Amino acid sequence: MKQCMAIAVLLNVIFMDSTAQDADPMKEIIRDVNLNDGAETYALSFRTLDKGLEAWITMASEVGDVGSRLLARSECTPEGFRQPVIVDDEALNARTSLYNGVPTFNPCNPNEAVVVSDRAASGTSRRSNDLYLVQYDNNKWTSHRMSVNSSGWDDTPAFGTNGNTLYFSSDRRNPGSGAADLFVSKRNGSEWSEPVLLSSICTDRHHEASPFVSPDGRLYYSTNTHGDQDIWSVALDAESGLPAGEPIKLEIPGVNVKGSDEYHPVISPGGSWLIFSSNRLTGVQHGEFRLYYKRLPPIVHTLNLRVTARTKIRDVLKQKYFGKLDSIFNVRTSIEVQHLPSVERSGLNSDADGRAAITISSANIEGPYADTRTQTFVLSATPHTPGFTGGVDTVVIDVTNCTGDFDHVLYLDDTTSQSKNCEFTFRTFNVPFFVTTYWCPTTRKYRKYTPCTSLFVDDVNCETLSQPEHCTTNEAYQYTFVPAKLVRSARSGENCVNYDEFNENGAQWADVVDANIERMRDEVSAVLNEPCIQEAISRGNDIEVTYIGTTDDRSIHPKCQYTGLSLNEIRKIAPDIDINPEIASFIENGKRFNGGGYGGNAGGNQLLSDLRSLYFAILFDNVCKETITTYRNLRSAGRIKVASRGQAIDQRDLPYEFKRAAGVDIRIPKFEMISKGFDAHPHRTIHLCEGGTCR
Repeated sequence: MKQCMAIAVLLNVIFMDSTAQDADPMKEIIRDVNLNDGAETYALSFRTLDKGLEAWITMASEVGDVGSRLLARSECTPEGFRQPVIVDDEALNARTSLYNGVPTFNPCNPNEAVVVSDRAASGTSRRSNDLYLVQYDNNKWTSHRMSVNSSGWDDTPAFGTNGNTLYFSSDRRNPGSGAADLFVSKRNGSEWSEPVLLSSICTDRHHEASPFVSPDGRLYYSTNTHGDQDIWSVALDAESGLPAGEPIKLEIPGVNVKGSDEYHPVISPGGSWLIFSSNRLTGVQHGEFRLYYKRLPPIVHTLNLRVTARTKIRDVLKQKYFGKLDSIFNVRTSIEVQHLPSVERSGLNSDADGRAAITISSANIEGPYADTRTQTFVLSATPHTPGFTGGVDTVVIDVTNCTGDFDHVLYLDDTTSQSKNCEFTFRTFNVPFFVTTYWCPTTRKYRKYTPCTSLFVDDVNCETLSQPEHCTTNEAYQYTFVPAKLVRSARSGENCVNYDEFNENGAQWADVVDANIERMRDEVSAVLNEPCIQEAISRGNDIEVTYIGTTDDRSIHPKCQYTGLSLNEIRKIAPDIDINPEIASFIENGKRFNGGGYGGNAGGNQLLSDLRSLYFAILFDNVCKETITTYRNLRSAGRIKVASRGQAIDQRDLPYEFKRAAGVDIRIPKFEMISKGFDAHPHRTIHLCEGGTCR
């Protein structure tokens, strides 16, 4: 069972408006004291830096100022927003301007933004709100007026999700009317396209302004379609950037308040909070805008952990039969967890399969000032036994670019010095592989990856049986139909299935097999990141991957005959897996095992072992292609050569737990690299779902 832990932080929500009542949904709307420090404030935009978040806002220079506006910056700390400070920079707050503000930062480049200013346009004395692209380089901001501007009022810009699309409002269709529309422009190199009207949501009768594009690509904006300025949203077409579908009014209690105007919707970088501007009555002069925010419905992810030990196995008996092995195995141990930027640490335990889990919920984010687009965890697994050392992993999860759960492996390394070629051999022992038929793996979870017909049919829908309709006229009898019943019965011995053994143990064995498939998959994934493999790939060397199956010493039913796919069918589904010519001939002729088997150097039925390895190779190759990106890319490029090989072991003195096994050999031919074995695992920083639309 998974050990789950929520990194929980208590949230104390305080509504600053003393006029609100307990039953009023407004009580969940927060008017932050620091952001709203006396003077009018609105139009917040987040800037994401390595050190954390900054909140940039538009504010009056002093209380009661109804004319001039300036850009201000507030530092975001785990405790809250700091009081805004006016930005002292001519490129951002031009001294010749009355109006500076309404910033939007490129989500893919924090050193680029678009701001609004009414500074005089170049070569003219005209003063009107225009859009300026500002960029930060060499510790200074520079700005230039954008080509998307018109002779009218151009304002409230917002970048799209990839930073190459810009939405803004403009009254260019009816200058001076007070009714603006929304437009979109796309960047091509350093140029911006001619702005396109969002005609499906804009009319010449209403005022649309304050666009914002959420991380999931939805457009939020303000419109007075129903009288007051309210916040609406609409889906966007990813290709054109234009609205797709019907716009809907935001139905979040306490946001769109009758009798007030709401503008400038913004969702915090992590998706947990909605921030907006409103001129609702809040104990200050009515009509002045203030910033408010409210928690959105929680977003929950799970970080699934697996603790794995990596070692050079020195088991004499295993080396006798299988040679020198590199092995990884799952570990039950304790894990220390620190959720940055907190200094507090907590712990959880992995189970017998090395599994543990952390629940990541946006409900634990105290406020928008702490809602970064990434969640960072420092994880340290305790070595389970002397001789192993565990590194510290910092896992950074981009929660805005990912859906579902996340997986991460924590390694404990055996630091015993070794010298070896670039060869890795993995085996899983004491696993009842290949017991349903003599060539097919016993798997329930991964059965879709193998061409075998599964014996697990309890969760497979049967074909619906129906009866023909009888005659309806001139009949001498009345008919009653008894529905047909589907009966499954065991085939005879030629199918090579021990049904009694399967019925008694199949489900339990399948669970063990599935767990070992996952363990070996993790081994392959880890090996592809080994230094010698990476070096070989950079040199252009190919990787040879051989999948291995072994026999056990049980007798075979005298009528047991190969009933699997034909050779042509196998080659169609696995055209680039090397097949032993001797079993190819056996498959093609459909011989019986007892009449057409052949022995190996170590004794046993080599034919049966070869067949098992072939079907295991088909299954495991498909699993790796679907679940390991590096494996899939190398296979597509023809850099991984796949073969199957049976291993018929002389089993007279082999303990029973070694009789059923499967394995993977990964090697770079003619590649030698001296290694000290596993060094102490360094502190790693792992990014999950990094980049998203910014790639």
